[in-house]
Amino acid sequence: MRLVDRWFRPWIPAAARRNAAVDLLSAALFGVFGGLTTPFIPVMGRRLGASELAVSLLVAAPAIVLLLSLWWARLLQTTHPVRLVVWPQAVGRALFLLMPLIQRPVAYVACVVAYHAVSSVGTLGYAQVMRSVYPDDVRGRIMALVRVGMAVAWIAGSLAGGQIMDRIAFQWVFGVAGMFGVASALVFRAMRMGAVEAPAVSPSLRRTVDVLRAHPAFRRLLLAFFVFGFGAWLMGPAVPILLVDVLRASSFQVGLLGAITSGMWLLAYYYWGRMIDRKTAVGALGTIFLIGAISPVIYGLASNAWVVQLAGITEGLVSAGIDLGWLTAVLQYAPAAELRHYLAIFNTLVGLRAATAPFLAGLLIPLIGVRWIFAAACVLILAGAWLLRRLAPERTA
Repeated sequence: MRLVDRWFRPWIPAAARRNAAVDLLSAALFGVFGGLTTPFIPVMGRRLGASELAVSLLVAAPAIVLLLSLWWARLLQTTHPVRLVVWPQAVGRALFLLMPLIQRPVAYVACVVAYHAVSSVGTLGYAQVMRSVYPDDVRGRIMALVRVGMAVAWIAGSLAGGQIMDRIAFQWVFGVAGMFGVASALVFRAMRMGAVEAPAVSPSLRRTVDVLRAHPAFRRLLLAFFVFGFGAWLMGPAVPILLVDVLRASSFQVGLLGAITSGMWLLAYYYWGRMIDRKTAVGALGTIFLIGAISPVIYGLASNAWVVQLAGITEGLVSAGIDLGWLTAVLQYAPAAELRHYLAIFNTLVGLRAATAPFLAGLLIPLIGVRWIFAAACVLILAGAWLLRRLAPERTA
């Protein structure tokens, strides 16, 4: 911890330095957990005998469960933000400790969906913690550096996990990963934050309508993200089908694409963090959305699996930017007393598009072909970028 504290010392205010070190350690442990599990979850489900629909559910589960966000926000509105991060994530990741007992696809899918459903609650508290413990002018860079630490551990976990799972059953690797995940959540308990502002009103459907009516700028942000995200999710099922059925990509080429994407995080996180601090999240996201339109063009025109590797560069840039940008954008628009409600509204729309776009793609691919899906995705992503660039940047509410 002291070594990390010295690394942060030159540019992070002393009051935020300890929390940044705790955040980094927690993120690194989560990176090991994520690297050992996330890239392999759909593949291992298929190997257990999961159907195509079940595999689609495994892919979309992290976002579909966000449809519960408004309910969680109402149920847990008085819970302290740090506890709201720690305990749902600890319990959710602990479900992976059960993996050595699972041998059938139904139990496997149920375990993975339950993990996402419980762990997703933590995002409602995490934003409040970030707003409280980091100053506005360096928040983007601190969060970016924390994610760089996560990305390094994630890449190491992915590379090691692939090698180990060739030798032993993946269930045991997932079980060990669960220990790292629980440790990550428990480390986060050491975060120190000041007094928490009580929620102004209880989240409800009526209050959600009132928020959207009263805050047109936030409404336009949601619309831009929804259109962009719908295009990105529409493209999701098309990528593995293109790689396997059309381009006949080898396992090495598929793995290389993932490695390039993850490797770009190391550069992208810090770059986007600096841009967010300087231009606001909306200003940075306008650039990120435009870069996002390059990936479907590469996929749609690729003649072989080597050309597709270029998409790893753009996807790494965009995924890192979105990871930082959506949260800091909501922080800029939401009043402190209603932050959890604003996050729940945003997350609910993420869940809505994840519950529709991938399955729509599954219906359209047999009818129009996989490459036309990328064309449609590109149009939607560009439309989202256009909508966002019409939105004037707005500083923290």
